Amino acid sequence: MKKEATLNDDGVLGFTELWALGVGQVIGAGVITLVGPAIGLTGHSAWLAYLIAVVIGAVTNLPIIIFSSVTKYSGGDYSIITMLGGQKIGGMYIVGFSLQTLGLSLFATALGLYLTSMFPLINGKVIGIVFLFLFYAINLMGLANMAKVQKIMSAILIAALLMFIIVGATKADFSQSFSFKSPVFFPNGSKGFWAAVMLLVYSCQGYKYNVNYGGQTKNATKNLPLSMLAVIPVLMVVYTGAALIDSAVLPLEAVAGQPLTLAAKTVLPNALFYAFMFGGPIMALLTTMNSSYAAMVGPFSKASQDGWFPEKLASTNSRGGAYIILTIQLIVGLVPVLLNFSVIKIVSNMMLITSVYNFLLFYSLWQVPRKMPEKWAKATMHTSDGVYYAIIIAAFIVQGIIGWNSIKSLTLPLAIFNIVALLICFIYAIGRHNAQKTHVDTEGMLELI
Repeated sequence: MKKEATLNDDGVLGFTELWALGVGQVIGAGVITLVGPAIGLTGHSAWLAYLIAVVIGAVTNLPIIIFSSVTKYSGGDYSIITMLGGQKIGGMYIVGFSLQTLGLSLFATALGLYLTSMFPLINGKVIGIVFLFLFYAINLMGLANMAKVQKIMSAILIAALLMFIIVGATKADFSQSFSFKSPVFFPNGSKGFWAAVMLLVYSCQGYKYNVNYGGQTKNATKNLPLSMLAVIPVLMVVYTGAALIDSAVLPLEAVAGQPLTLAAKTVLPNALFYAFMFGGPIMALLTTMNSSYAAMVGPFSKASQDGWFPEKLASTNSRGGAYIILTIQLIVGLVPVLLNFSVIKIVSNMMLITSVYNFLLFYSLWQVPRKMPEKWAKATMHTSDGVYYAIIIAAFIVQGIIGWNSIKSLTLPLAIFNIVALLICFIYAIGRHNAQKTHVDTEGMLELI
C-alpha cells in the first residue's frame, strides 16, 4: 500500500494551483442563486451585504490562515484538532466530516438542472452522473493532474463572471446603487440587511479547505496562507460586482428572489449568454465538484492511517490517487441522485454540527503559542500572542453569531438530527479509541517544536 506524501516531500501544489483550488471551492452556484434573494431582503445594498459577508468569512478563516504559516502538516483540520485539542476530539471531528461527502450529490443535481434549463431535451440526471464519474476519473489520475484541470476551469469561471460584470456595467443604472439614504437602499432596515449578510456568508468561507492540501504543498508555510488570502480580493470583486450589476440592470422587483441568470439574459447577447451559463453557474459547480473530491482525501487518508477507519482506506494507485476514498465519495454522491433523494435539508441544515466543529478548531488553535512556541515565533504571519488570541476570539464570536442565526431556523426534527449525529460521532470516537484500535502517528501531521 502506498502512503500519502510525507511532510519531507517537496509537494506538487504551488501558489497558482492552490489559488485555483480555493477559488473553485468557494465560488459555487450560490453566487448565481443567492444574489436575487439577498436583493429581496435588502434592495440596492445587496452589494454591500456581500462585501460584509466576504469580510466576515475572512474573519472566521483568519485563524486557520495564520496557522498555515506556522508549520507544514497533512490531514487539514483533523490533524490540527488531534494534535492540539486531543485525539478523541480529532476522531469525533473526522467522523462527522464524512457527512460532507453528501455535497457531491447536490452539485450533480444542480448541474443537471442548469443544463436542462439551457437544453430542455437532455436528461439532467444523466449529465450530473456523467460529471461525477468524470471528476472521479480525473482525481484518480493524481493531485497534480486534478490541479491542472482546476486551474483551467477556475480561469474560465472568473472570466465569465467578469464578463457579466463588465458588460452589465455598460447597461446598468447606478443612480440608486450608492444612495445610502435612499428608501430602496435599505428597504427593510438593518434587520433585512443583516439577514442578507447571514444568507450570503456561507458562500464566502470555502477557501479554508485549502488546508487539506498541506501535505502535498510546495513551501507550504508560504503558499498555503498566501493562496487563501489571495482568494479574498477575488470574492470582493466578483461577489460585490455581481450583486451590484444584478440590482442595477432591472427594477428591484424584477430581480428580487430571482437567479443571476435573469439579469445575464437581459444584458448579454444570446451567444454571450450561453457562454456565461457555461462559464458561470455550470463552471462554478464543476470547479466545486472537482475540488470537493480532492479536499476529502488528505484528512481521510491521515485518519485511516491513524486507525479511525480501516487503514486500507488510505491506499493509492500508481498516480497517487486515493482510489478507495474517491470511490466511496463517488458512491455517496451517486446514490441520492439515482434514487431521487433530497439531501438538501440534511446538508444545508447541519449548522449545529458545523458550528461545534469550528469551535473545536478554534479551541485547538488557541493552544499554538503554548504548544508550538518555537515554530510560532518563526511563523511568516506571526503576531503578538495578544493579537493572535484577539483574532481567535473575534472568529469565535462571529462564528457563534452565524451558527446561532442558522440554528434558530432549525425545525425540531432537524435539531434532533444534528444532536444525534454529534452523539454518534462522539460515541464512535470514544469507543474506537478506548478499544485501542487507533494508533495516531504524529509523523507527517504536525511538528510541535
